Amino acid sequence: MKVIAVGNAFCGDDGVGAAVLERLAETARDDDLAGWELVDLGTDALALLEHLEPGRAHIVVDAARMGLAPGTVAAFAPDEVKARILGDGLSLHGLGLAEAFGLATRLGKMPAEVLVIGVEPAQVTVGSGLSDAVAAAVPRVIDIIQAEVLRHA
Repeated sequence: MKVIAVGNAFCGDDGVGAAVLERLAETARDDDLAGWELVDLGTDALALLEHLEPGRAHIVVDAARMGLAPGTVAAFAPDEVKARILGDGLSLHGLGLAEAFGLATRLGKMPAEVLVIGVEPAQVTVGSGLSDAVAAAVPRVIDIIQAEVLRHA
């Protein structure tokens, strides 16, 4: 299982993916992480192409403006990104997730099993930390990740 965070940890709620990876690394025992890979892409969604591996399950965590209440967590398939994330092509990451997944498909690098976990941000402000709503969502994201790991065990 590969868990990939996309986002800027220095821009408020856009750092939710990095916060999830940090919490996973802190709370999981070494044997829990056997076979896992935690990857923080920062703001480079195009780098996702380098980390997608056909034949391996992936989870991508990102702040996502979905028109929901701040801190709302939604899990969906890559082909739902355009419908679920508002303005994904105009992402802080330059290339949006939908475009990165589309390119990966065209290049034959798209894994069969990818789950996107989006967290609705309250604020994306340079130099701020996670809002209370998004910080409270981190355990829910981890619960989804752990359920996926159990499903693939």
